[in-house]
Amino acid sequence: MSKNNNIIRQIRRTILIVEDEFINTEILSEILSDSYELLTAENGKEALDVVKTALTPISLILLDINMPVMGGLEFLKIIKADEKYKRIPVIVLTSEKQSELDALELGAADFITKPYDLPEVVIARVRRSIELSEDRMIIQAAERDELTDTYNKHVFIEYASKIDLYHPDDETDVVVVGVDKLNLYNELYGRDAGDYALRSLADILKEIVRKHNGIVGRLRSEYFVLYTNRISNYSELMSEIDKELIEKYNVNNLRFHLGIYQVDSKEESVDKRIDLAKQVCDEVRNSNKEKYHIFDQEAQKKQLFKERLVREVKRAIEEKQFQVYYQPKVNISGNKFVLSSAEALIRWIHPELGFISPGVFIPIFEENGAIRLVDRFVWKEAAMQVKKWKEKYGYTIPISVNISRIDMFDKNLVNHIREIIDEVGISVKDLYLEITESAYNNEIDQAVAIVEKFKEEGFTVEIDDFGSGYSSLNTISILPFDVLKLDMKFVKEMFKNDKTFKMVGIVADIAKYLKVNLVAEGVETREQVVALQSMGYNIIQGYYFSKPVPAKEFELLIEKGFGK
Repeated sequence: MSKNNNIIRQIRRTILIVEDEFINTEILSEILSDSYELLTAENGKEALDVVKTALTPISLILLDINMPVMGGLEFLKIIKADEKYKRIPVIVLTSEKQSELDALELGAADFITKPYDLPEVVIARVRRSIELSEDRMIIQAAERDELTDTYNKHVFIEYASKIDLYHPDDETDVVVVGVDKLNLYNELYGRDAGDYALRSLADILKEIVRKHNGIVGRLRSEYFVLYTNRISNYSELMSEIDKELIEKYNVNNLRFHLGIYQVDSKEESVDKRIDLAKQVCDEVRNSNKEKYHIFDQEAQKKQLFKERLVREVKRAIEEKQFQVYYQPKVNISGNKFVLSSAEALIRWIHPELGFISPGVFIPIFEENGAIRLVDRFVWKEAAMQVKKWKEKYGYTIPISVNISRIDMFDKNLVNHIREIIDEVGISVKDLYLEITESAYNNEIDQAVAIVEKFKEEGFTVEIDDFGSGYSSLNTISILPFDVLKLDMKFVKEMFKNDKTFKMVGIVADIAKYLKVNLVAEGVETREQVVALQSMGYNIIQGYYFSKPVPAKEFELLIEKGFGK
């Protein structure tokens, strides 16, 4: 027996005797008074008042069945339906076998027959019922979350596994309920209000699983998990929870989302099912578009693919799976088209998966921060290539490299790039820095500070994909820069409607006004080149001249006529 259990055993317990016959009450009092504190009531109604007003917890109720005003069975039914009192064990005092059966069905723990057994037998039954109840409460306290009285994850998994064992053919769902921005809720309304909201949500979820023969657990502060028979309509479920929170519990502005894993095969571990439901739950939270989503196998394949790519980034860099391709930027302002510079573009040649499009892996890396590793790889490779071409051809071909949104949060960004420049032995004028709108539209003040540092160091700064976002005009009025790159969608659409054609011309006028160089991306036809040249675009980039190519192929372009 544990130390805590010993302490519990030493505390003097309180027993409520509910009996309308004075002599029976006296007999029980004589038997139990040496070991227990005693309270008495003469009927069920009086007993309810005692239970609700008792100054000390009641450890056991001795309950007669046949009493005036309110009988024992009616009292038992009421007490076992009340969350606050249903765990108090009840020993029924009766001599009627049918009453024993009825009491058992209502939740009675044991019986003492009338006339009463030997005092030793009565004491033993009372002690046993109290100890079993307290042991059960100790176990329950260990297996449940203290705040919400829901199962902890370990116990939840055990019980869910038992459900599978005894009901192997039932269609079931694992549902992870995620509370949005719980920390913010606590800050706005206070920790007590946040705790109350969580308890309220937990109570609603318990009621839901009762209807669907399920259980509720808590994964951690902002996540609950349900294992339940298949729920047909989750839209209605979401509405039901919202309505209950507001109308029954007066909880407002608590936002939540659901991730649902519908169980097809119970051979998969419960733990794995929870992980899949939570994965979907987090995807819903990050999308800000849906309130719930049901897991599907295709989504899982995509997620596993994403996880694999992220996991293999470092190895891909070490094994030179990443390759830097170069696309020429051509100056068309004079009579002769001249190579102006190049843009460095990353390619991934995977040993098993083959060519992986940057349109696939770059958004994944931007999402989780792995893009920093890739960017630094590209910066270093591009810097070394500038030096190689300068040594080979006797002049510099500047290379533009991309600065990602994640990079802009790095306070040491300027130093990192400066270190590469110094280590390789090239000039700051040899590496152009392309910054897209996604890199600065949410943190414009920080972006301005970083770009100003780049300008102080002497770097050439290019605004990439101009026109792709709503804040483009505001951006160019704030950020210092040297080159404006028109988003390629304008070039592709310029001959499809007059408005786009005019917009291309307006951007040229803006560049002239600001006295910055102007680059048009995505140029593929002679017609586009002629039109852009007439508008004043001085630098062109696109498949009309060349697709992105490895360094060796780029050198062929230089040697065939592009060059000084």
